[in-house]
Amino acid sequence: MNIKDPEVHAMARELAARRSTTVTNAVRQALAAELERSQPDEEEKTSADLARRAQLLALLPRFRRLDWPEGVTSKELQDALYDDQGLPV
Repeated sequence: MNIKDPEVHAMARELAARRSTTVTNAVRQALAAELERSQPDEEEKTSADLARRAQLLALLPRFRRLDWPEGVTSKELQDALYDDQGLPV
């Protein structure tokens, strides 16, 4: 890796000095810590996904009860929502 930003080099040297280690090791530790911190919690992700799925499934009966016009395309339905200037009817 070749980082050309002098500020980044200075930050890496400062972190290395504070940790009494090499610049490479300081960068490795900082990146590992950030990756660990930013990793999504699998349990939270799963529970959020399950909650969203349950909400969507709860909507299905409402959609099944809707009357859909026969022989009308989605484009025709969309066009009926707006006038010639593109404003809502």
